[in-house]
Amino acid sequence: MSLQQPEFGERLKALRAERGLSQQQLAGGGMSPGYLSRLESGARPPTAKAVEYLATQLGVSTAEFRGLRSDSLAQALAIASSTEDADRALRILEEALATGAPSEDYALQWQAMRVMSGFQQDIGDREAQLRTLGQLVDLADSIGRPELQVYSHVSRARCQRALGQMEHAHESAVQAVATANAHSLPPRDTAGALMVLISTETAVGNLIEAREHAAELDELAQGLGQVQQTEALWTAAHVHLRLGDQAGAAQRLGTALGLLDSRVSPLLWLRLRLAAASLHLQMSPRNLDVAEKCLVEAHPAVELVGSAVHQQEFTLLSAQMAFYRGRLDEAGRRCAELAETTPLLAYQDELALKMLRSQLRVLGGERKEGTRELQTLAEEAQARGSIDLSKEIWRALAETLAQL
Repeated sequence: MSLQQPEFGERLKALRAERGLSQQQLAGGGMSPGYLSRLESGARPPTAKAVEYLATQLGVSTAEFRGLRSDSLAQALAIASSTEDADRALRILEEALATGAPSEDYALQWQAMRVMSGFQQDIGDREAQLRTLGQLVDLADSIGRPELQVYSHVSRARCQRALGQMEHAHESAVQAVATANAHSLPPRDTAGALMVLISTETAVGNLIEAREHAAELDELAQGLGQVQQTEALWTAAHVHLRLGDQAGAAQRLGTALGLLDSRVSPLLWLRLRLAAASLHLQMSPRNLDVAEKCLVEAHPAVELVGSAVHQQEFTLLSAQMAFYRGRLDEAGRRCAELAETTPLLAYQDELALKMLRSQLRVLGGERKEGTRELQTLAEEAQARGSIDLSKEIWRALAETLAQL
């Protein structure tokens, strides 16, 4: 592994501090304190000669500079958690974990992998995130704490759902709920597991089970805080929409939108409006006015607190809104904007984007090609277990052909 800045400088400074040495003392007679200071700050790359000299002065091997040692995993975690550079944070954590932390320190490894999975999600590397979450589940089982086991299974289920692996996501969610119930975990933990279970049941078409669990979630959420009650209403609204109860879905969404104060959780407030816009666009007939109102409210929040993922979700919803309003040129421009960015959308949103592009092809004169694409997308969703999404694609195909 090559020696890179600023990691080398950070490691050098930590080793010097551990020994209580000043920069002048460490520099000795073989290096100027000014040069040492630039090495520690990351302003200068280390030469092989400098590394050998400093290793001798510190009484360590040069390997100590090639990554954080196993006993400094906590330090790596602290550095990674304090930086906004996701690539750098991932590199620090990967190097620290690769050195092999002590086997008895499973909890610290679990925390490092939990943080690492979050950064992997931020940069859109969901395949890597899924591998990390698999390790997270294994570590939680080794530790034996049900709280960690439930969190790990829930996180893996969400990642699998985002990748379109609905059946696997459902299995992970079932395991999370079973563990929470078996150990009588607090309602907050159980509610989180129930939410992801309900979403996967809805996706794979198990609507009766989803409705029963939604009722259970509603009762459980009554004793929880504003955030959990909002999430429970959001989850229940989706179930009622799939059951054909559009009035019930709209009522729950309206309650959720009014319940959460943006100052309590700005990010959830934003996500809720994006979700509400999406659900209102899926209603039959589509509730365009309410969906557009949600997007108008969400727009400033996307700029202030939204991540790159939220920005892409907002652009997709705006493209869909333009399409349903008959502004096909605008819809096409929005799709082109997304094509120029690194794809970060979850599987369902990515499929929705492909669906919209195919609809535009049909209406743009490429009826045969666009129709074939929509049929392929519907079959793909069906094969992946996304029954709900497959139905939506067939509906889009029928509506688009009807416009011709």
